Amino acid sequence: MAEAKEPHNPGLDVQEGRGGPAGPADPPPFSVNDKRFWVGRDREDHEKEGGTSATTARMPTYLANLQEQLQEKDRLLRAYVAETRSEQEELRRRLTRELEQRLDLATGQLLEDFLLVLDNLDRALQSAAQRPNLEALLEGIQLVRTQFLNVLGRHGLKPLERLGQPFDPTLDEAVTTVEVSDPLQRNLVLQEWEKGYTLHDKVLRPAKVAVGKVLAED
Repeated sequence: MAEAKEPHNPGLDVQEGRGGPAGPADPPPFSVNDKRFWVGRDREDHEKEGGTSATTARMPTYLANLQEQLQEKDRLLRAYVAETRSEQEELRRRLTRELEQRLDLATGQLLEDFLLVLDNLDRALQSAAQRPNLEALLEGIQLVRTQFLNVLGRHGLKPLERLGQPFDPTLDEAVTTVEVSDPLQRNLVLQEWEKGYTLHDKVLRPAKVAVGKVLAED
């Protein structure tokens, strides 16, 4: 009896090394190249936007760093200004305290000197009350006045000796004139109504004086 033969199908081939029939062949890969001009333009714009977006994404970090640096410098500057103002204020307060202390010390020394003058004046008055003596009283008052002027002199105050001196408007204040017949007495200080004084060689109070005027002068 003849063996039955399988019909031969030329579309089916047995793969080498495999026992099963070969499947249909895989289709080759393909791509579509769109030639429309607006498609290429859209693709380029999309790529540019992507690059700009990447650059923009990096910019905020850079700007943030700059802003942080500026804020730090601003903080340091404000701290420096505040510290400088605090130091200046502390220096001003210290100088003010030192000036007040020196002023109090100078005032105390001045008053202490005048206390000695006041003590001598009290002694002169007590002596005059116990033994009424006009000459002794005048002598005591003269001594007290001399001591008083000496104390003033130690502190820079000196009287102006203007009697018989030519009138000087920087030192004298003419309150009246005195008629004279001697031309040599013209424009001389003939009377002192109020004594003038200088403090550390600067006029503290000008002398109020009477100035000589020749009779023939208008």
